[in-house]
Amino acid sequence: MKEHNIDAMKYRKHTHLAGVDVSIITAEKGKCILTIKDAYYSRGVDVSGNKTDGYFLEFEEDVMDMVVNSSNRKIIANNLVLEKGLSLIDSRNIGNWIGTKVELYFDETIKMMGKVVGGIRVKGFKILPDLLPNTPNFEAVKKALDSKQYTIEQVKTKYNVSEAVQKLLENGK
Repeated sequence: MKEHNIDAMKYRKHTHLAGVDVSIITAEKGKCILTIKDAYYSRGVDVSGNKTDGYFLEFEEDVMDMVVNSSNRKIIANNLVLEKGLSLIDSRNIGNWIGTKVELYFDETIKMMGKVVGGIRVKGFKILPDLLPNTPNFEAVKKALDSKQYTIEQVKTKYNVSEAVQKLLENGK
């Protein structure tokens, strides 16, 4: 079967999800939102011909596994603080990532070994400035409200907070 009008990189040989894959998914579906099926650390994994030690994600959707760099691990952990109200320590435990949805995008500014090569970035939630890193999101949001810099409406509309935190805010102020 012949295919026409497809991305020239779609059928290249590779072992793990890459920025070009995310770009293709985004072009086809509008967004690249995936659900984490498994998160793990492993040694000696073949990543496109190189043996690599690192953190990896498997997804429920039919895509390749992804190598998770330190920047993306931090973003996922911070997202879980806001999304699930976990402490920062609990949010860094990769076992708590299972079942979490992440939105991936291609960031052309990512560097590797000093060269701009582009790559996958996890979309982070907007967080209130100078908040976190050691408190669950309710304490962070409460601090923002107490500082009088933000109204409840600003917090609820501009920042992602869990439903539980939204209910506490509505009942508490």
